[in-house]
Amino acid sequence: MSSGPANGALLTLSGVEVTINTLSGPVHPLQGVDLEVYPGETVGLVGESGSGKSMTLRSILRLMPPGGAITGGSVKWQDRSVLDLDTDELQAYRGADVAMIYQNPVSALDPLLSVERQIVDAFKANRETSDGVAEEFARDALRDLEFGNPDVILNRYPHQLSGGMAQRVNIALALACGPSLILADEPTTGLDMTTQIRVLDLLEQQVHARNAALLFISHDLRAVSRVARNIGIMYAGQVVEFGPRERILTDPSHPYARALLECMDLRTGERPRSIPGLVPRMTEEYELCAFRDRCPSRMAVCDEERLPVHELGRRGRLLCHLGPDHG
Repeated sequence: MSSGPANGALLTLSGVEVTINTLSGPVHPLQGVDLEVYPGETVGLVGESGSGKSMTLRSILRLMPPGGAITGGSVKWQDRSVLDLDTDELQAYRGADVAMIYQNPVSALDPLLSVERQIVDAFKANRETSDGVAEEFARDALRDLEFGNPDVILNRYPHQLSGGMAQRVNIALALACGPSLILADEPTTGLDMTTQIRVLDLLEQQVHARNAALLFISHDLRAVSRVARNIGIMYAGQVVEFGPRERILTDPSHPYARALLECMDLRTGERPRSIPGLVPRMTEEYELCAFRDRCPSRMAVCDEERLPVHELGRRGRLLCHLGPDHG
């Protein structure tokens, strides 16, 4: 791949649109996603189910579901278009440049292969090296991920692992090819709270130790805020606000971001809150604000004009008619 982009970003998504053709008609899960990830940084994407988080990761890897295609915008790795990579280049890009950690840890592993065989194969995929070197890497990787007896785990099969153990093995697999960017697709789903925290802390430590970048997605703002230094808020296939963690968690500008923050801010004895209204159907393409039917700050302009883009500092962005000064 290229030696580096002009703006320094590893990954740049510009106006990415995805359409999935189904028997009941087209679905539009991404409707203009803009996002950048820089070397060594941690970025989080948060939003309700159906906001387009997982499809954003799929677009980065060009892993579309049946009937799906990237129909607009660009995905660039450094300064090269991912959409133009041929089969061999795409295979090298997946794993050696960008690796994925999936949300269902046991099903993400091959049930017929031992943990050792899977990590060894991943390590050797882009290297000319011996099984012995790869086996030593596998042992060290599991030790780094706090397996007290890595040799025991290496001989196990996925069905013999707990959810937390399987997810730590998936982290080792993602790290095996030495990627510059790791994508994490809700990696703590289904884990108990204590195990979630342990997995998140280990993931952050290992990514940082290798000076890799991390793009972490979740519907849980708490989980995202634990690992991400910059956070994007997704709604209806767009990143409607992006900025540093401190601002997003204390003083977000978008009404949807504020609503998510209020749902997270529970005090002792309070019942969980929800955002009134329904997530918009992605069978429609939204030229106007897709949040306006649920927004407490809705104005006449929201029903008349396309969303403006406000630049907030060096990398912050906001898609809202209210503007950044509304609080």
